[in-house]
Amino acid sequence: MAFNAVMSALDTVFVRLVAGEVHPLEIAFFRNLFSLITLFLILPRGERTLDGNGLWPLHGLRAVIKLAAMLTYFVAITMLPIALVTAIAFSMPLFVVVGSMMFLGEGVGRHRLIALGAGLAGMLIILRPPGVEAGLGFALAVLSAILFAGVALLMKVSSGREAPLRIVWCNLLVTVPVALVVALPVWVWPSPQALTLMALQGIGGLFAQLSVARSMKLADASLVIPVDFLRLPIAAFLGLALFGEPLEIWVLVGGAVIFAGVVYSARTESRLSRLSS
Repeated sequence: MAFNAVMSALDTVFVRLVAGEVHPLEIAFFRNLFSLITLFLILPRGERTLDGNGLWPLHGLRAVIKLAAMLTYFVAITMLPIALVTAIAFSMPLFVVVGSMMFLGEGVGRHRLIALGAGLAGMLIILRPPGVEAGLGFALAVLSAILFAGVALLMKVSSGREAPLRIVWCNLLVTVPVALVVALPVWVWPSPQALTLMALQGIGGLFAQLSVARSMKLADASLVIPVDFLRLPIAAFLGLALFGEPLEIWVLVGGAVIFAGVVYSARTESRLSRLSS
């Protein structure tokens, strides 16, 4: 989970470094392309098939939503300080909670209401200081969190019929060609430096995703999720060191409040799950 936190912070840095040369639409294509190539190399030969286990409509829908989430996230990174974008991204699990209650029929529960309240409070704290406005960049960052929550919900629906690696494989098989078509109107040939950064972004992003799945198997989710908070101070430090972005205390506090709600909900869910079993 610590590796995932570091890669999530570096993801914003890679986008910011490359965005001056390559459009975010094209960054999304190369990120997914290098993830697909890496997964092809590590996936057992028998798993490299086009058999979607009857779930191709679901795989396709998830791939399109995930691409839209990635694009809005990348554009937001070019418009906002990376610490602010990272803090807003912490709200994604809270949108998963809302979606689970609305579409999957899961119970509300006091712990979920408290988590949602913490998320709302964190957003208000982030918007409190002068100069932080709920403009287009903020709206795109929130939209990306909502879309990533939709991806997580669809993953939850299909996880009972497909292994996680197979889900990622099918997702990338759809995402890469769609991302290429979307990127063609703004296409430029990237420099070797930009291509290298996007390759590191794609490879690191894939292994970060696999690391999260592995950490959930090795330890209780409520124990490993708090480690993910590392990405906010890391992003804040990198933003200051590389781009001269000032440290906004209210962004850090707001992000911490949102994340506290996520951790509280996860710990309570874990405890209730153990009691029921």
